[in-house]
Amino acid sequence: GLGKCRGCGADVIWVKTAKGKNMPLDIEVKTHEANGRNLVLFRIQDGVAVHTGGLGHESHHATCPDAERFRAKK
Repeated sequence: GLGKCRGCGADVIWVKTAKGKNMPLDIEVKTHEANGRNLVLFRIQDGVAVHTGGLGHESHHATCPDAERFRAKK
């Protein structure tokens, strides 16, 4: 569902990964080669994030300026 990033306040789409973990996606739909970068993009299928090679959403962890605050500790 729709929500906000607790770090930067951006609007995000919350989905599940194939392993059942929560993952935020940027709302903006991008192309695979946006801005000269080869992006990892996801489409949403039945509420689950699935890799796609065409148009899709980028993981918010890749674009959030506060992403380090939310990385899992190993």
